[in-house]
Amino acid sequence: MKKHILSSLLAVLLIAGSTAAASAAEKTKVEIDAGFPGGNIIVVDAGESVVQLKQDLRDTKGRWFYWSFRVRGAQGKTLEFQFDDKIISYLGPAISKDGGKTWTWLYNKTGNLPYSAVSSAFKYTFGKDDTEVFFSLSPNYTEKELNAFLEKHKTNPALKIGTLCKTTKGRNAELLRVAGQNPKSGFKVALTARHHACETMASYALEGIVDTILSDTPDGRWLREHADFLIVPFMDKDGVEDGDQGKNRKPHDHNRDYAKEIHPTVRAFKKQVSEWIDGRPAVLFDMHCPSEKGKTLFFFTEAAELNKKISDNVNRYCSILEAERKSPLYYKKSHNRIAKNSKNPALVKCNTWFMTLPETIAAMTLEIPYALAADIGATDGAAVTADRARLFGKDMAKALRIFLETQP
Repeated sequence: MKKHILSSLLAVLLIAGSTAAASAAEKTKVEIDAGFPGGNIIVVDAGESVVQLKQDLRDTKGRWFYWSFRVRGAQGKTLEFQFDDKIISYLGPAISKDGGKTWTWLYNKTGNLPYSAVSSAFKYTFGKDDTEVFFSLSPNYTEKELNAFLEKHKTNPALKIGTLCKTTKGRNAELLRVAGQNPKSGFKVALTARHHACETMASYALEGIVDTILSDTPDGRWLREHADFLIVPFMDKDGVEDGDQGKNRKPHDHNRDYAKEIHPTVRAFKKQVSEWIDGRPAVLFDMHCPSEKGKTLFFFTEAAELNKKISDNVNRYCSILEAERKSPLYYKKSHNRIAKNSKNPALVKCNTWFMTLPETIAAMTLEIPYALAADIGATDGAAVTADRARLFGKDMAKALRIFLETQP
């Protein structure tokens, strides 16, 4: 009898022990997901130390390279993340341990550094307190980040926050206005970003421009006195929040929609601009990022034969920007490229459409790299960070003030 009781007790202890072990294992199970604004990943296979992944292309025509995922429960582990395509930047993934408030590059320790080739895999050792870590092609920027930026300026009476329109999925597409003090006699400046949802660094540069416009500085005061600003932070708001590629979206993306107007934000933006310009000289900055391999900061401009006045003005602005640049991000006017417009007249870009407006004096498309800004042919460069992108935006705003102030 005693033997039977001891055996039963041992079985209970073993069951309890195995249950506790299973419970502990469950608690430390590694979770990889994209269930957050801007998230994008497909987990192909998750082994003990190697995780195979691929980007979610969704409605993208062909290949594109955006991805962003979250890892939870990997404390103390070293994992290798493998993609089936070379879509990891020169500096590795962007990493956040505080829910996306701040980001660092895996391979960036010094700020200015030699670059290596883009890659398809990286390893990461999680610290004992790394309960949640975000990895992304570049630092994320969604409505959450925009709201944090706007919160800093909520008491500034110059800034008016409104809605451009409802998106296809029923979201509010934000519209920011900084009305000039002399709207009937000043300049009109339109600023757009995220025609392609994945191009996050463009948003940080846009922050720098808006920061300067709203600042109590000589540049800010002059710009508010002499220019009227219309700003759309997310032309593809649904794509930004859903974590879409955005580029090459079927049947065509937002920046190829200025003829057919199938996207509500494009339709609303064209209508707003046409009514807002009111015969005043107008400027457009459309903010983008290049390919994952792009490491040169440049502007797309139009060929001089299309409109010599606009081409000359863009060149003059870019000369001012090159001279005034304080940001560590390399830029030279010689980096600029002539835009190759689609041979399909149904696929018109924002910049191309804006140039058709008789009031336009300058229209240009910024391409700020995701990770590394280098001179053409250089073997080293400057890491692109959120703060450095903002600084470049501030340089753009200063150059804009000088450009407009000296406009014939």
